[in-house]
Formats: sequence, C-alpha cells, structure tokens
Amino acid sequence: MAMIRAGLQRFASVFGNGQGGILSKFITNLAPVENKSLPETTKDVIATCNKLAKEQASRNFAIVHLLGKQWRVTDGDLLVVEGYWPPNIGDEIRLDKVLLAGTKDFSLIGRPLVQSGLVDVTATIISKGLSHTRTHFKKKRRKQFMRVNFQRAQQTILRINSVEIGDKINEAPNNAF
Repeated sequence: MAMIRAGLQRFASVFGNGQGGILSKFITNLAPVENKSLPETTKDVIATCNKLAKEQASRNFAIVHLLGKQWRVTDGDLLVVEGYWPPNIGDEIRLDKVLLAGTKDFSLIGRPLVQSGLVDVTATIISKGLSHTRTHFKKKRRKQFMRVNFQRAQQTILRINSVEIGDKINEAPNNAF
C-alpha cells in the first residue's frame, strides 16, 4: 500500500507543480490567437445572427418540449403525440417550450428554454384517435398460465405550420401580459 501511495505522490508532483504542471509548459509556447476583446466579438456574432435570421436563407428548425418528450421540428412536419391532450381538431396552437432553435448557419441554445418571443412555433391539430393495437402476451412454461391483453392509446397528430426566429436576438424580453 505504501508503494502505491508513493507512486501516486510522485505522479501528482510531475503533473501538479504549483505552476500548472507539465501541460502548462506546452501551452505557454503557443502564440495568442487574436487580440480582439470579448464584447466586440460577441457583438459581431449577434449582429451576424440577426442578419441571417432576417434573410431567412435556409430552413429553420426547433427542438420543442411537448408532453414530456423532445421533438425536432421544421415547417410542414407531422408529429404523432401519444396520450390524452385536450385541444380539438382544427385548433391552432403555439408551442412555447423551445429548447433550441436554428438554421444551417447558426443555433440558439436555451438555458433551459430559449427566450420567450424570440422563436415562434405554430402547429395545427389534424386528427385525434387511437393508435394501432398493441398485444401484450404473457406465458409461464409448464404452469398452464397464458394471458393476452390488447391496448390502444390515444393519439393526436399535429402539423407544424411554421418555425420563425425573431429578427432581434439579445434584446430585452417583452414579458408584458
């Protein structure tokens, strides 16, 4: 046990010299990447994202939280959601819990949700009904026990109408109700 402890202490002393250890010797020889300050870089990125969102050059997508599951949606997608859900056929709804939104050029990641009002995801209820029949078969060998149960769950089919990203990223949220 003493040998293992001595070996670990020697190993820690090589990699843990008070000055950052062996890894810092390799890193200090690298040249600095750029002298641009962080706020200017952030402003440039936000301006670029605002410009790309305004142009809408590519197809938008979003990851929404709906009935305990996460779904990746784009314009025109169909979602089959299982479980009871109160909206009726033909109702147009807005999906508010957006976890991530983006295009092929940039992404907006929420912590845990994207800022309200920045991304609008609208959907229409197309149909409500029951799923296909699922069979649950139980059997115990040599015990003359066999059960067959059938189950159908309620389903709602949604059509995603649009996924729109607002023009102004990083503005103060409008929480007026």
